[in-house]
Amino acid sequence: MMWIMRSIRRPLGQFQVAAASFSSSAAAVEAERSIREGVRNDWRREEIKSIYDSPILDLLFHAAQVHRHAHNFREVQQCTLLSIKTGGCSEDCSYCPQSSRYSTGLKAQKLMNEDAVLEAARKAKEAGSTRFCMGAAWRDTVGRKTNFNQILEYVKEIRDMGMEVCCTLGMLEKQQALELKKAGLTAYNHNLDTSREFYPNIITTRTYDERLQTLEYVRDAGINVCSGGIIGLGEAEEDRVGLLHTLATLPIHPESVPINALVAVKGTPLQDQKPVEIWEMIRMIATARIVMPKAMVRLSAGRVRFSMPEQALCFLAGANSIFTGEKLLTTQNNDYDADQTMFKLLGLIPKAPDFSERPAPKEFEPENTEVAAASSG
Repeated sequence: MMWIMRSIRRPLGQFQVAAASFSSSAAAVEAERSIREGVRNDWRREEIKSIYDSPILDLLFHAAQVHRHAHNFREVQQCTLLSIKTGGCSEDCSYCPQSSRYSTGLKAQKLMNEDAVLEAARKAKEAGSTRFCMGAAWRDTVGRKTNFNQILEYVKEIRDMGMEVCCTLGMLEKQQALELKKAGLTAYNHNLDTSREFYPNIITTRTYDERLQTLEYVRDAGINVCSGGIIGLGEAEEDRVGLLHTLATLPIHPESVPINALVAVKGTPLQDQKPVEIWEMIRMIATARIVMPKAMVRLSAGRVRFSMPEQALCFLAGANSIFTGEKLLTTQNNDYDADQTMFKLLGLIPKAPDFSERPAPKEFEPENTEVAAASSG
């Protein structure tokens, strides 16, 4: 009997050695380090590229390990994104149907009134959303004092409903970030979209550094940063790595990283772009999870094209948030009933809202907030 057991152990040992050699990818090494040492902000671009280029199954497996270590892996936050001011934007973002430069058939509208916005928020909460996001098609908020003050009221009211509140209103000034913080804003979304190198091919009316400046104002005001990007714009894989590198080397990682797949809209310069494959989405999500382990990685625009099994792979790779509702700003989104079926089938648990706050730096303490708010234009 002992002879038999020894003969069984030998091939098992050989198998373990072989398995170890197959697990020596960058994804394996960096995932193990992430679990052991935690968050780091000194990533080199080559390191992130090595993770991104790891064999897909290896990348998926090790990202899932990091995800399970840093989060409750079954929890997925349901969010709702509402366009509160649609169309007529002066920017030239090549992917956006809301730009006034393109003929997409989208009619420009004024800022929605309070009753309509709050009713949408109530319905979103009843449907299970714990985060309500409001988007306005503006380049910035300069000279929009009346509208901005209205939005501050929306933020206060929705926060009082017990929901996280996020806004995406274009570029912000420092004092406006402070006012949003005082109103109770949970997070501010301002995507970098792509790498610094590829960015001029997509947008010319706002610089990359201007986007980073807005993120800095948001961070300094004590508001959570929501910033990610879009894949499928015609960029190279190197540009996807560049985007993740910029986000992962910020002084503090964004609390929220949306990964969007381009929804090509007729009339925009990118109307003929090839749809993003699920494997591309998985690579982005999994790499983001390993290099920014604590962030909420949000499976955002383009999800409507992916089947339930494909979305399951995204959750396994580290995504822990989705957007629900009929539309994402102006583009089609997944059916509510289909999402509920998916949650039940996959055993996903709706994530509760998180109101934990990070204190603002000393130079942005409340007494200064009063002064800044009073001087806002």
